[in-house]
Amino acid sequence: MTVVRKESAYEQSLDWMRTQISDGVWTVGNRVPTEPELMSVLGVGRNTVREAIKTLTSTGVLEIRRGSGTFVRARTDIGGLLGRHASVDEMKYVFEVRRALEMEAVRLACERRSDDDVRILRELAAKRDVPAENFVDVDLAFHIAVVDAAHNPVLKDLFAGILETVRATYEVTEGVHPPSLTSSHHQGVAEAIAERDVTKARAAACGYLEKTQEAIGSGSAVTESGRRPID
Repeated sequence: MTVVRKESAYEQSLDWMRTQISDGVWTVGNRVPTEPELMSVLGVGRNTVREAIKTLTSTGVLEIRRGSGTFVRARTDIGGLLGRHASVDEMKYVFEVRRALEMEAVRLACERRSDDDVRILRELAAKRDVPAENFVDVDLAFHIAVVDAAHNPVLKDLFAGILETVRATYEVTEGVHPPSLTSSHHQGVAEAIAERDVTKARAAACGYLEKTQEAIGSGSAVTESGRRPID
């Protein structure tokens, strides 16, 4: 089935591939269709497919593994670029970007949140306090919910772009601080957003963001010395 027109075949192919990734049809870590498959679906030539893949590879969205195929590395171009700065030494810079985005998301969420947003935030804040193997997923879901409550599609895309790198920070900070240390801060953000109190919401967010920043610094130092942090 042909999904692009002959004119601007490269741009349309590139946009289509980006949409497949951003919409989760092609998920991070999975292999994308082969060149012949893409040629058939898109109705374009091999060179067009290769140019589109080359562009997405250059920004870190795709990764070519010799003998295995092409795999999704990040959901967005910005995620791929930031993913190059996921080393222990450079995680603090990505965290600074996260902090800026999340603090603005908290402010906007206080103005724009819906009743459903509040319900989800409260549920996730409570679920986060229950010990579970999927703590990272639950904690990330809370922060994503804060961004969702801001109802700004551009901010949402930017935050999605750094999620894979943010997830990697948990490996560095594990054991530095117990999750319970910031429970009151997460609950505070949920309640302050419910009350539309920007000052309280930002203060609570600063609480867990500062602890995370501290943990990144401590975890980086311990990891570099060859020892894993402990509780």
